Amino acid sequence: MKQSRVVIAVHRTSYPDPVRVRRGEMVHLGDTDPDFPGWIRVTDAAGRSGWAPESILEPAGAAEAAVTEDYDASELDVSPGDRLTAYRELAGWYWVSDEAGKFGWVPVGVTQES
Repeated sequence: MKQSRVVIAVHRTSYPDPVRVRRGEMVHLGDTDPDFPGWIRVTDAAGRSGWAPESILEPAGAAEAAVTEDYDASELDVSPGDRLTAYRELAGWYWVSDEAGKFGWVPVGVTQES
């Protein structure tokens, strides 16, 4: 899906220490995100937690799941006018890179096609 986007609204991360998990890793499942359906809070074996798309999780019990692909919950801080390349869209968020080569998630709604 590689697509050029331009930022139209500020986005700042609220999670400076994002969860990063590998395919096959088990995570504990928490609450779903009321603002972004399709996302759920996960906690890894080290106790670090963050949001992950439900689509990459395979349930393995009442409150556990196996991760089906490598995942990094890093968000990207962006400001209006920033140019991004979107590589993937999941549940209202884009996985993007900025012009400096940094990668992270941003809400779809803070960008428009450029």
